[in-house]
Amino acid sequence: MRNKILNSLETRVGSEISIRMPLKYLKALSLEKHINDIIGVVYLYTRPKKGVKSGAQFTFLTEIVCAIGKKLMSKEQLKKDSALAAKTGAFILYSFEELNLLKVVKSKGSNGHQAYIVEVVDDAALIKLWNELPPATLEKLPSLLPYDAWTSFRHSTGALLIKTHHKIRSTVTPLTHPLIYEAINKSQSVGWNINKAVHELQLWSFRNKADAFNDVWKAHSPEARSTKIRETKSISSIA
Repeated sequence: MRNKILNSLETRVGSEISIRMPLKYLKALSLEKHINDIIGVVYLYTRPKKGVKSGAQFTFLTEIVCAIGKKLMSKEQLKKDSALAAKTGAFILYSFEELNLLKVVKSKGSNGHQAYIVEVVDDAALIKLWNELPPATLEKLPSLLPYDAWTSFRHSTGALLIKTHHKIRSTVTPLTHPLIYEAINKSQSVGWNINKAVHELQLWSFRNKADAFNDVWKAHSPEARSTKIRETKSISSIA
């Protein structure tokens, strides 16, 4: 499936994009270089959101296309351009829709207003694509190596200690606020530990529809059950 997505994108870049279009920059890129990042963003943005009721689970089209575009443009060190990022993401996402992995539909969002949302068509295929990604390309997962200690408001990874109120960032230093830096460095030094025996039991219980997952099998609607199944598989695949 990975190759099908890549072939679809390369074919469409060649046939649908002209030198007069804003997306013409895609012609000069190696999509092979970015395909893993694209798959990772699509997978993560279509996962169930923790703490959100099943009936309010939405993947808004605007969110996912902007995330895809910004990811690609950031990797290419291109100037930030939200409009171009959205167009880039929309172009790329269409290949996933063309291959029946996803579909874009008009629906009522959580506030009742009409909105375009992305629905998963073939979740098993998306999970398989995710599981095949090299660990080094995955974000929002436990790191394989300890992180560098924070020594300023900007981490070596580029992350910001304070995302807003940029005027006070430079005033929060290890000298002026030692407790903040000690706490965050201590917290991020605690590694993840997966109990393999428990994980195997979880896999067996889910596969055999054991009572431990009755909240899944006895969900109040098919949609709710589908959401819970996706969430369970997502958590298990991360483990």
